[in-house]
Amino acid sequence: MNKKLLILLSAGIVLCTGCASSSAAPEENRNRTAAASFRTEASREESSPETAAQEKQMIFIDGKTMISTDRIAVTEDRLPISADTRRPDGSITELVPESERPGQNGQANFSCMGSPYLILSDGAAALELEGQYMLFLAEDTVEYEGIYKKKNQVSEDTLEWLNFYYSLTAQERLALSMIPSEFVTEARTAAIASAVETSSSAETISYREALTEEELAQTEALAMHYFTEEVPSFEGVDQIYPADSEESLYHNPGLEGEYMPGNIIIYRVLTVKDRRDGNPFRYISIARSNKSGAWKVINSGY
Repeated sequence: MNKKLLILLSAGIVLCTGCASSSAAPEENRNRTAAASFRTEASREESSPETAAQEKQMIFIDGKTMISTDRIAVTEDRLPISADTRRPDGSITELVPESERPGQNGQANFSCMGSPYLILSDGAAALELEGQYMLFLAEDTVEYEGIYKKKNQVSEDTLEWLNFYYSLTAQERLALSMIPSEFVTEARTAAIASAVETSSSAETISYREALTEEELAQTEALAMHYFTEEVPSFEGVDQIYPADSEESLYHNPGLEGEYMPGNIIIYRVLTVKDRRDGNPFRYISIARSNKSGAWKVINSGY
């Protein structure tokens, strides 16, 4: 009986020793897991959205902090906003350190002292940088081609699509015919609406027919004035007529190609001097930034 008791006690000691040693490993693993989890959380905090935002260019305008989108601000007909659009609403008057979020109207956290800005919408502004108006948006605001919405007004799918859309180049974006449903109504400007309703591209719209008779008269008069008064050496105009919509100049990158039908017209002109000298017709391109903008000569030559 005593031998049996001794054997049992010895086995118990061995088992207890084994338990202690096997339980230590899980405890050590738990400690390692906790440490790794802490490091992961700390890493997440270091790359939090707030920290990432502080690395971006920010301005404080109209009572809101706005972050640079690194995109040129455009009108609803996709034309770059320029100084001709309207008078600035103000300018940057104070700079704060890059690591800070500006918190008072007219402040910025990067070098742009004195730069003028335009308030485009609630939560949207354009700041002039190096001759171009760049788009800044509040964190609760999104934009589609010059149309602004609050994030809670659009679906998660649309927010994801907008991220994809603005990851494309300008030319790639022009190739897309889709307009998010939340933006369709506002996006129906004269030229875009025509293209959408006829399921055709904007290039098929007649540039001449996109203008009223009054607008054609205004632009022709401006062309006549240019060759008669502004450059009198041409000695006036002998013949003038609108160029066909197939004219390749309408797609001239950086100039005529930046304007949609309804905001540009190209005329073929034979001046008095050119007729006398036996020269061919020359062209003159007249455009405006938007429907309410002023017509101006943007290009001329052979």
